[in-house]
Amino acid sequence: MLHYCHYLDKKSVASLSDALIQHYVNNPGYTEIVIVCIGTNRYSGDSLGPMVGSQLLQQLKGQRHVHIYGTLDNPVHALNMQKTLSHISQKHMRAYVIAVDACLGQFYKIGTLQVVEEPLQPGVSLDKQLPPIGHIHLKGIINNYGPLNHKVLEHTSLTFVQEMSGVVTRILARAVQEILPKLASEPPLDDSPAATREREPRLWQSIIPRRQG
Repeated sequence: MLHYCHYLDKKSVASLSDALIQHYVNNPGYTEIVIVCIGTNRYSGDSLGPMVGSQLLQQLKGQRHVHIYGTLDNPVHALNMQKTLSHISQKHMRAYVIAVDACLGQFYKIGTLQVVEEPLQPGVSLDKQLPPIGHIHLKGIINNYGPLNHKVLEHTSLTFVQEMSGVVTRILARAVQEILPKLASEPPLDDSPAATREREPRLWQSIIPRRQG
């Protein structure tokens, strides 16, 4: 299911955070929240995720059940994504994973924020083959899709991306505060060899649900 709203719409924070909250309520049982903010600080248009990650890191500091990956200082991008996902799957086996990214779209949709109830497919605008991420994702359309997408990312207004990142941060912070009390309790972990083997095949499934059909 897709939920969308322009970032300047006064209802955007309430509407899209409610969509995130309801998705968790419909899919409970996780013990912590992981937010993976995709992007790089090299291009203004691709910096939405890292900007959001840095802001969330400050706002949610001290929340031991919330973990942020992808900031301006330590971005998550194509070169380290596989390693980051492997780390998350081992360290946060029962985490509710939210992915955040910038994307390109049709001209009239620029500025739109979308909450999509399925894993994020990063790098699609640039024809990159990267693994899907998350149980749900939030993306912001930052510019027009076209034949020179790398150039588009380079010349996207930094001020525009900063403004959008502030709204995305508010959406996620509100959702997280509502979801935290609903998290499941963490049971004692069975470290026996048999239990460890049983958990291993499920590590990636906690982040990347299998596709049907």
